[in-house]
Amino acid sequence: MTVFLLVVSAILALALAALCAGAETGYLSVSRERILHLAHEGGRKAALVQRALRDLSRTMTMLLIGNNLASVTYSASTAALSASLFAEGSIGSLIWSFFAAFTVLYVSEFMPKLLFAARPLRRTLYVADAVEVLAFVLKPLTFAAMKFTDLFMPQKEQKYKLTSADLLRILQDRKDGVCLSDLESALITRIIVLRVKNKPITPEAILSALR
Repeated sequence: MTVFLLVVSAILALALAALCAGAETGYLSVSRERILHLAHEGGRKAALVQRALRDLSRTMTMLLIGNNLASVTYSASTAALSASLFAEGSIGSLIWSFFAAFTVLYVSEFMPKLLFAARPLRRTLYVADAVEVLAFVLKPLTFAAMKFTDLFMPQKEQKYKLTSADLLRILQDRKDGVCLSDLESALITRIIVLRVKNKPITPEAILSALR
């Protein structure tokens, strides 16, 4: 029974670490413009992601705490399993240690980051609910960590600026679920043209795209 509980604990810890590592890459890679567009269209999960992106430092702190807690739990579980299954210093114990280290690196670090980097929007939206639950559970620890960090590194307000490259990416890449109407596409294209020509972006200039 003890071995079974240790195996379950190790598997759950791996899953949590994979969630945190993948979500970290997803939130850092996902297009804010796409999330904003989907949230305005009424997407519930997009709204959750947008809320997390508003305070990205808090979100990253929460994911880091979750990842570390999962890693500690996994290490403790696999060490206890090794002690239960093999004699100390035996070849089996060494092989088990190598296997456990390789598993945590591949399953909960390399693969999640690779998968989320390949399709950040779709996969970030997929885990939005799980991240929201994790944020609620870890809220006290996240709050304490943020306060402690602020004592040594006060945060400066970061302003996000929408660039022409961001607008162009919205028009060019729609495979992850961004659906733009002809009107929206025309308006975005007009803004890009005005920026390239260094002309003032006024309501009248933008609306000229509709004529």
